[in-house]
Amino acid sequence: MLRNEARRVMKLAVSGNPLSKEEWDRIKELLDKDELTLEEALELRELARKVVREYGEYPEAWKLHIYASIMVGEAIRRQSQQSQKGQEQQRQC
Repeated sequence: MLRNEARRVMKLAVSGNPLSKEEWDRIKELLDKDELTLEEALELRELARKVVREYGEYPEAWKLHIYASIMVGEAIRRQSQQSQKGQEQQRQC
C-alpha cells in the first residue's frame, strides 16, 4: 500500500520540476523492485529527500520519503541477518 502511495508522487514529474528525467526514471525503477540492496535503498532515500525539498507541500512526497526510509531499514536488517548467519556458519566449522 505504501509503495503505491509513494508511486503517486510520479504525477509531480509532469509539472515543471528541478529533478531530471533520469532521476524520476530512477525513482520509478527503484519503486518497481520488491527488494532493494542497501545502496539502492540509500539512493532512493536521497532522491526522496530531494523530492521532499521541492514538493514538501504534497503528501505524496512525504509518503515516498517514508517508503524509502523503511526500505533502508529493511536492507540494513537483511544485511545484519546475513552477517549473523555467516558468523554462525564460521563457528560451526
